[in-house]
Amino acid sequence: MLTMEMIDAAVKIATGMLISGLFFLWYLRRHQSLDGAAAENLRRRRELFESVAANVGKVHYVYQQYLALATEFTRYGVHWPKSRRDELARVGNELVDVFQALTEAESTLLLLGEKRLERSLRIYGAKIVNLRRQVYAEKQQLTGEEIHLIDDVKKEISQLKESFFDALSVRYMPKKALA
Repeated sequence: MLTMEMIDAAVKIATGMLISGLFFLWYLRRHQSLDGAAAENLRRRRELFESVAANVGKVHYVYQQYLALATEFTRYGVHWPKSRRDELARVGNELVDVFQALTEAESTLLLLGEKRLERSLRIYGAKIVNLRRQVYAEKQQLTGEEIHLIDDVKKEISQLKESFFDALSVRYMPKKALA
């Protein structure tokens, strides 16, 4: 036979289960929404890193064109045709124009709080500017020492680009995101 105490206990147990279930649902939704926000933040951060990589890629593409012409210039010197000198001047101006993309990439990195990456990118850009100051279309000839310095600068730029992208890829794929 059911007594009042049994009914009271059943109501209390049912109420406790209902409250526990509602609390669990609230907890689950809250953490899913937080996880969703964290995932959205990570996605946005990765998009910004991708835009940085694209901007650096644009600069590096024009730099490679300039480097090819500069290398050709070091080989031919005074005997280099005027049309090729004009092309070197054009690509040199294009390199100056595309540096806006490098500045944009540096700004994005600062926005993301990536000061080390921004600093390494700034050094990379400074080395390219240094190379451009050494080799320009109006210059008639390069000395052997200048050619050697240009080779050293090319190697440094290549190493800087590689180390920048290594560090960028580490920041792009954090270990927490892989788990």
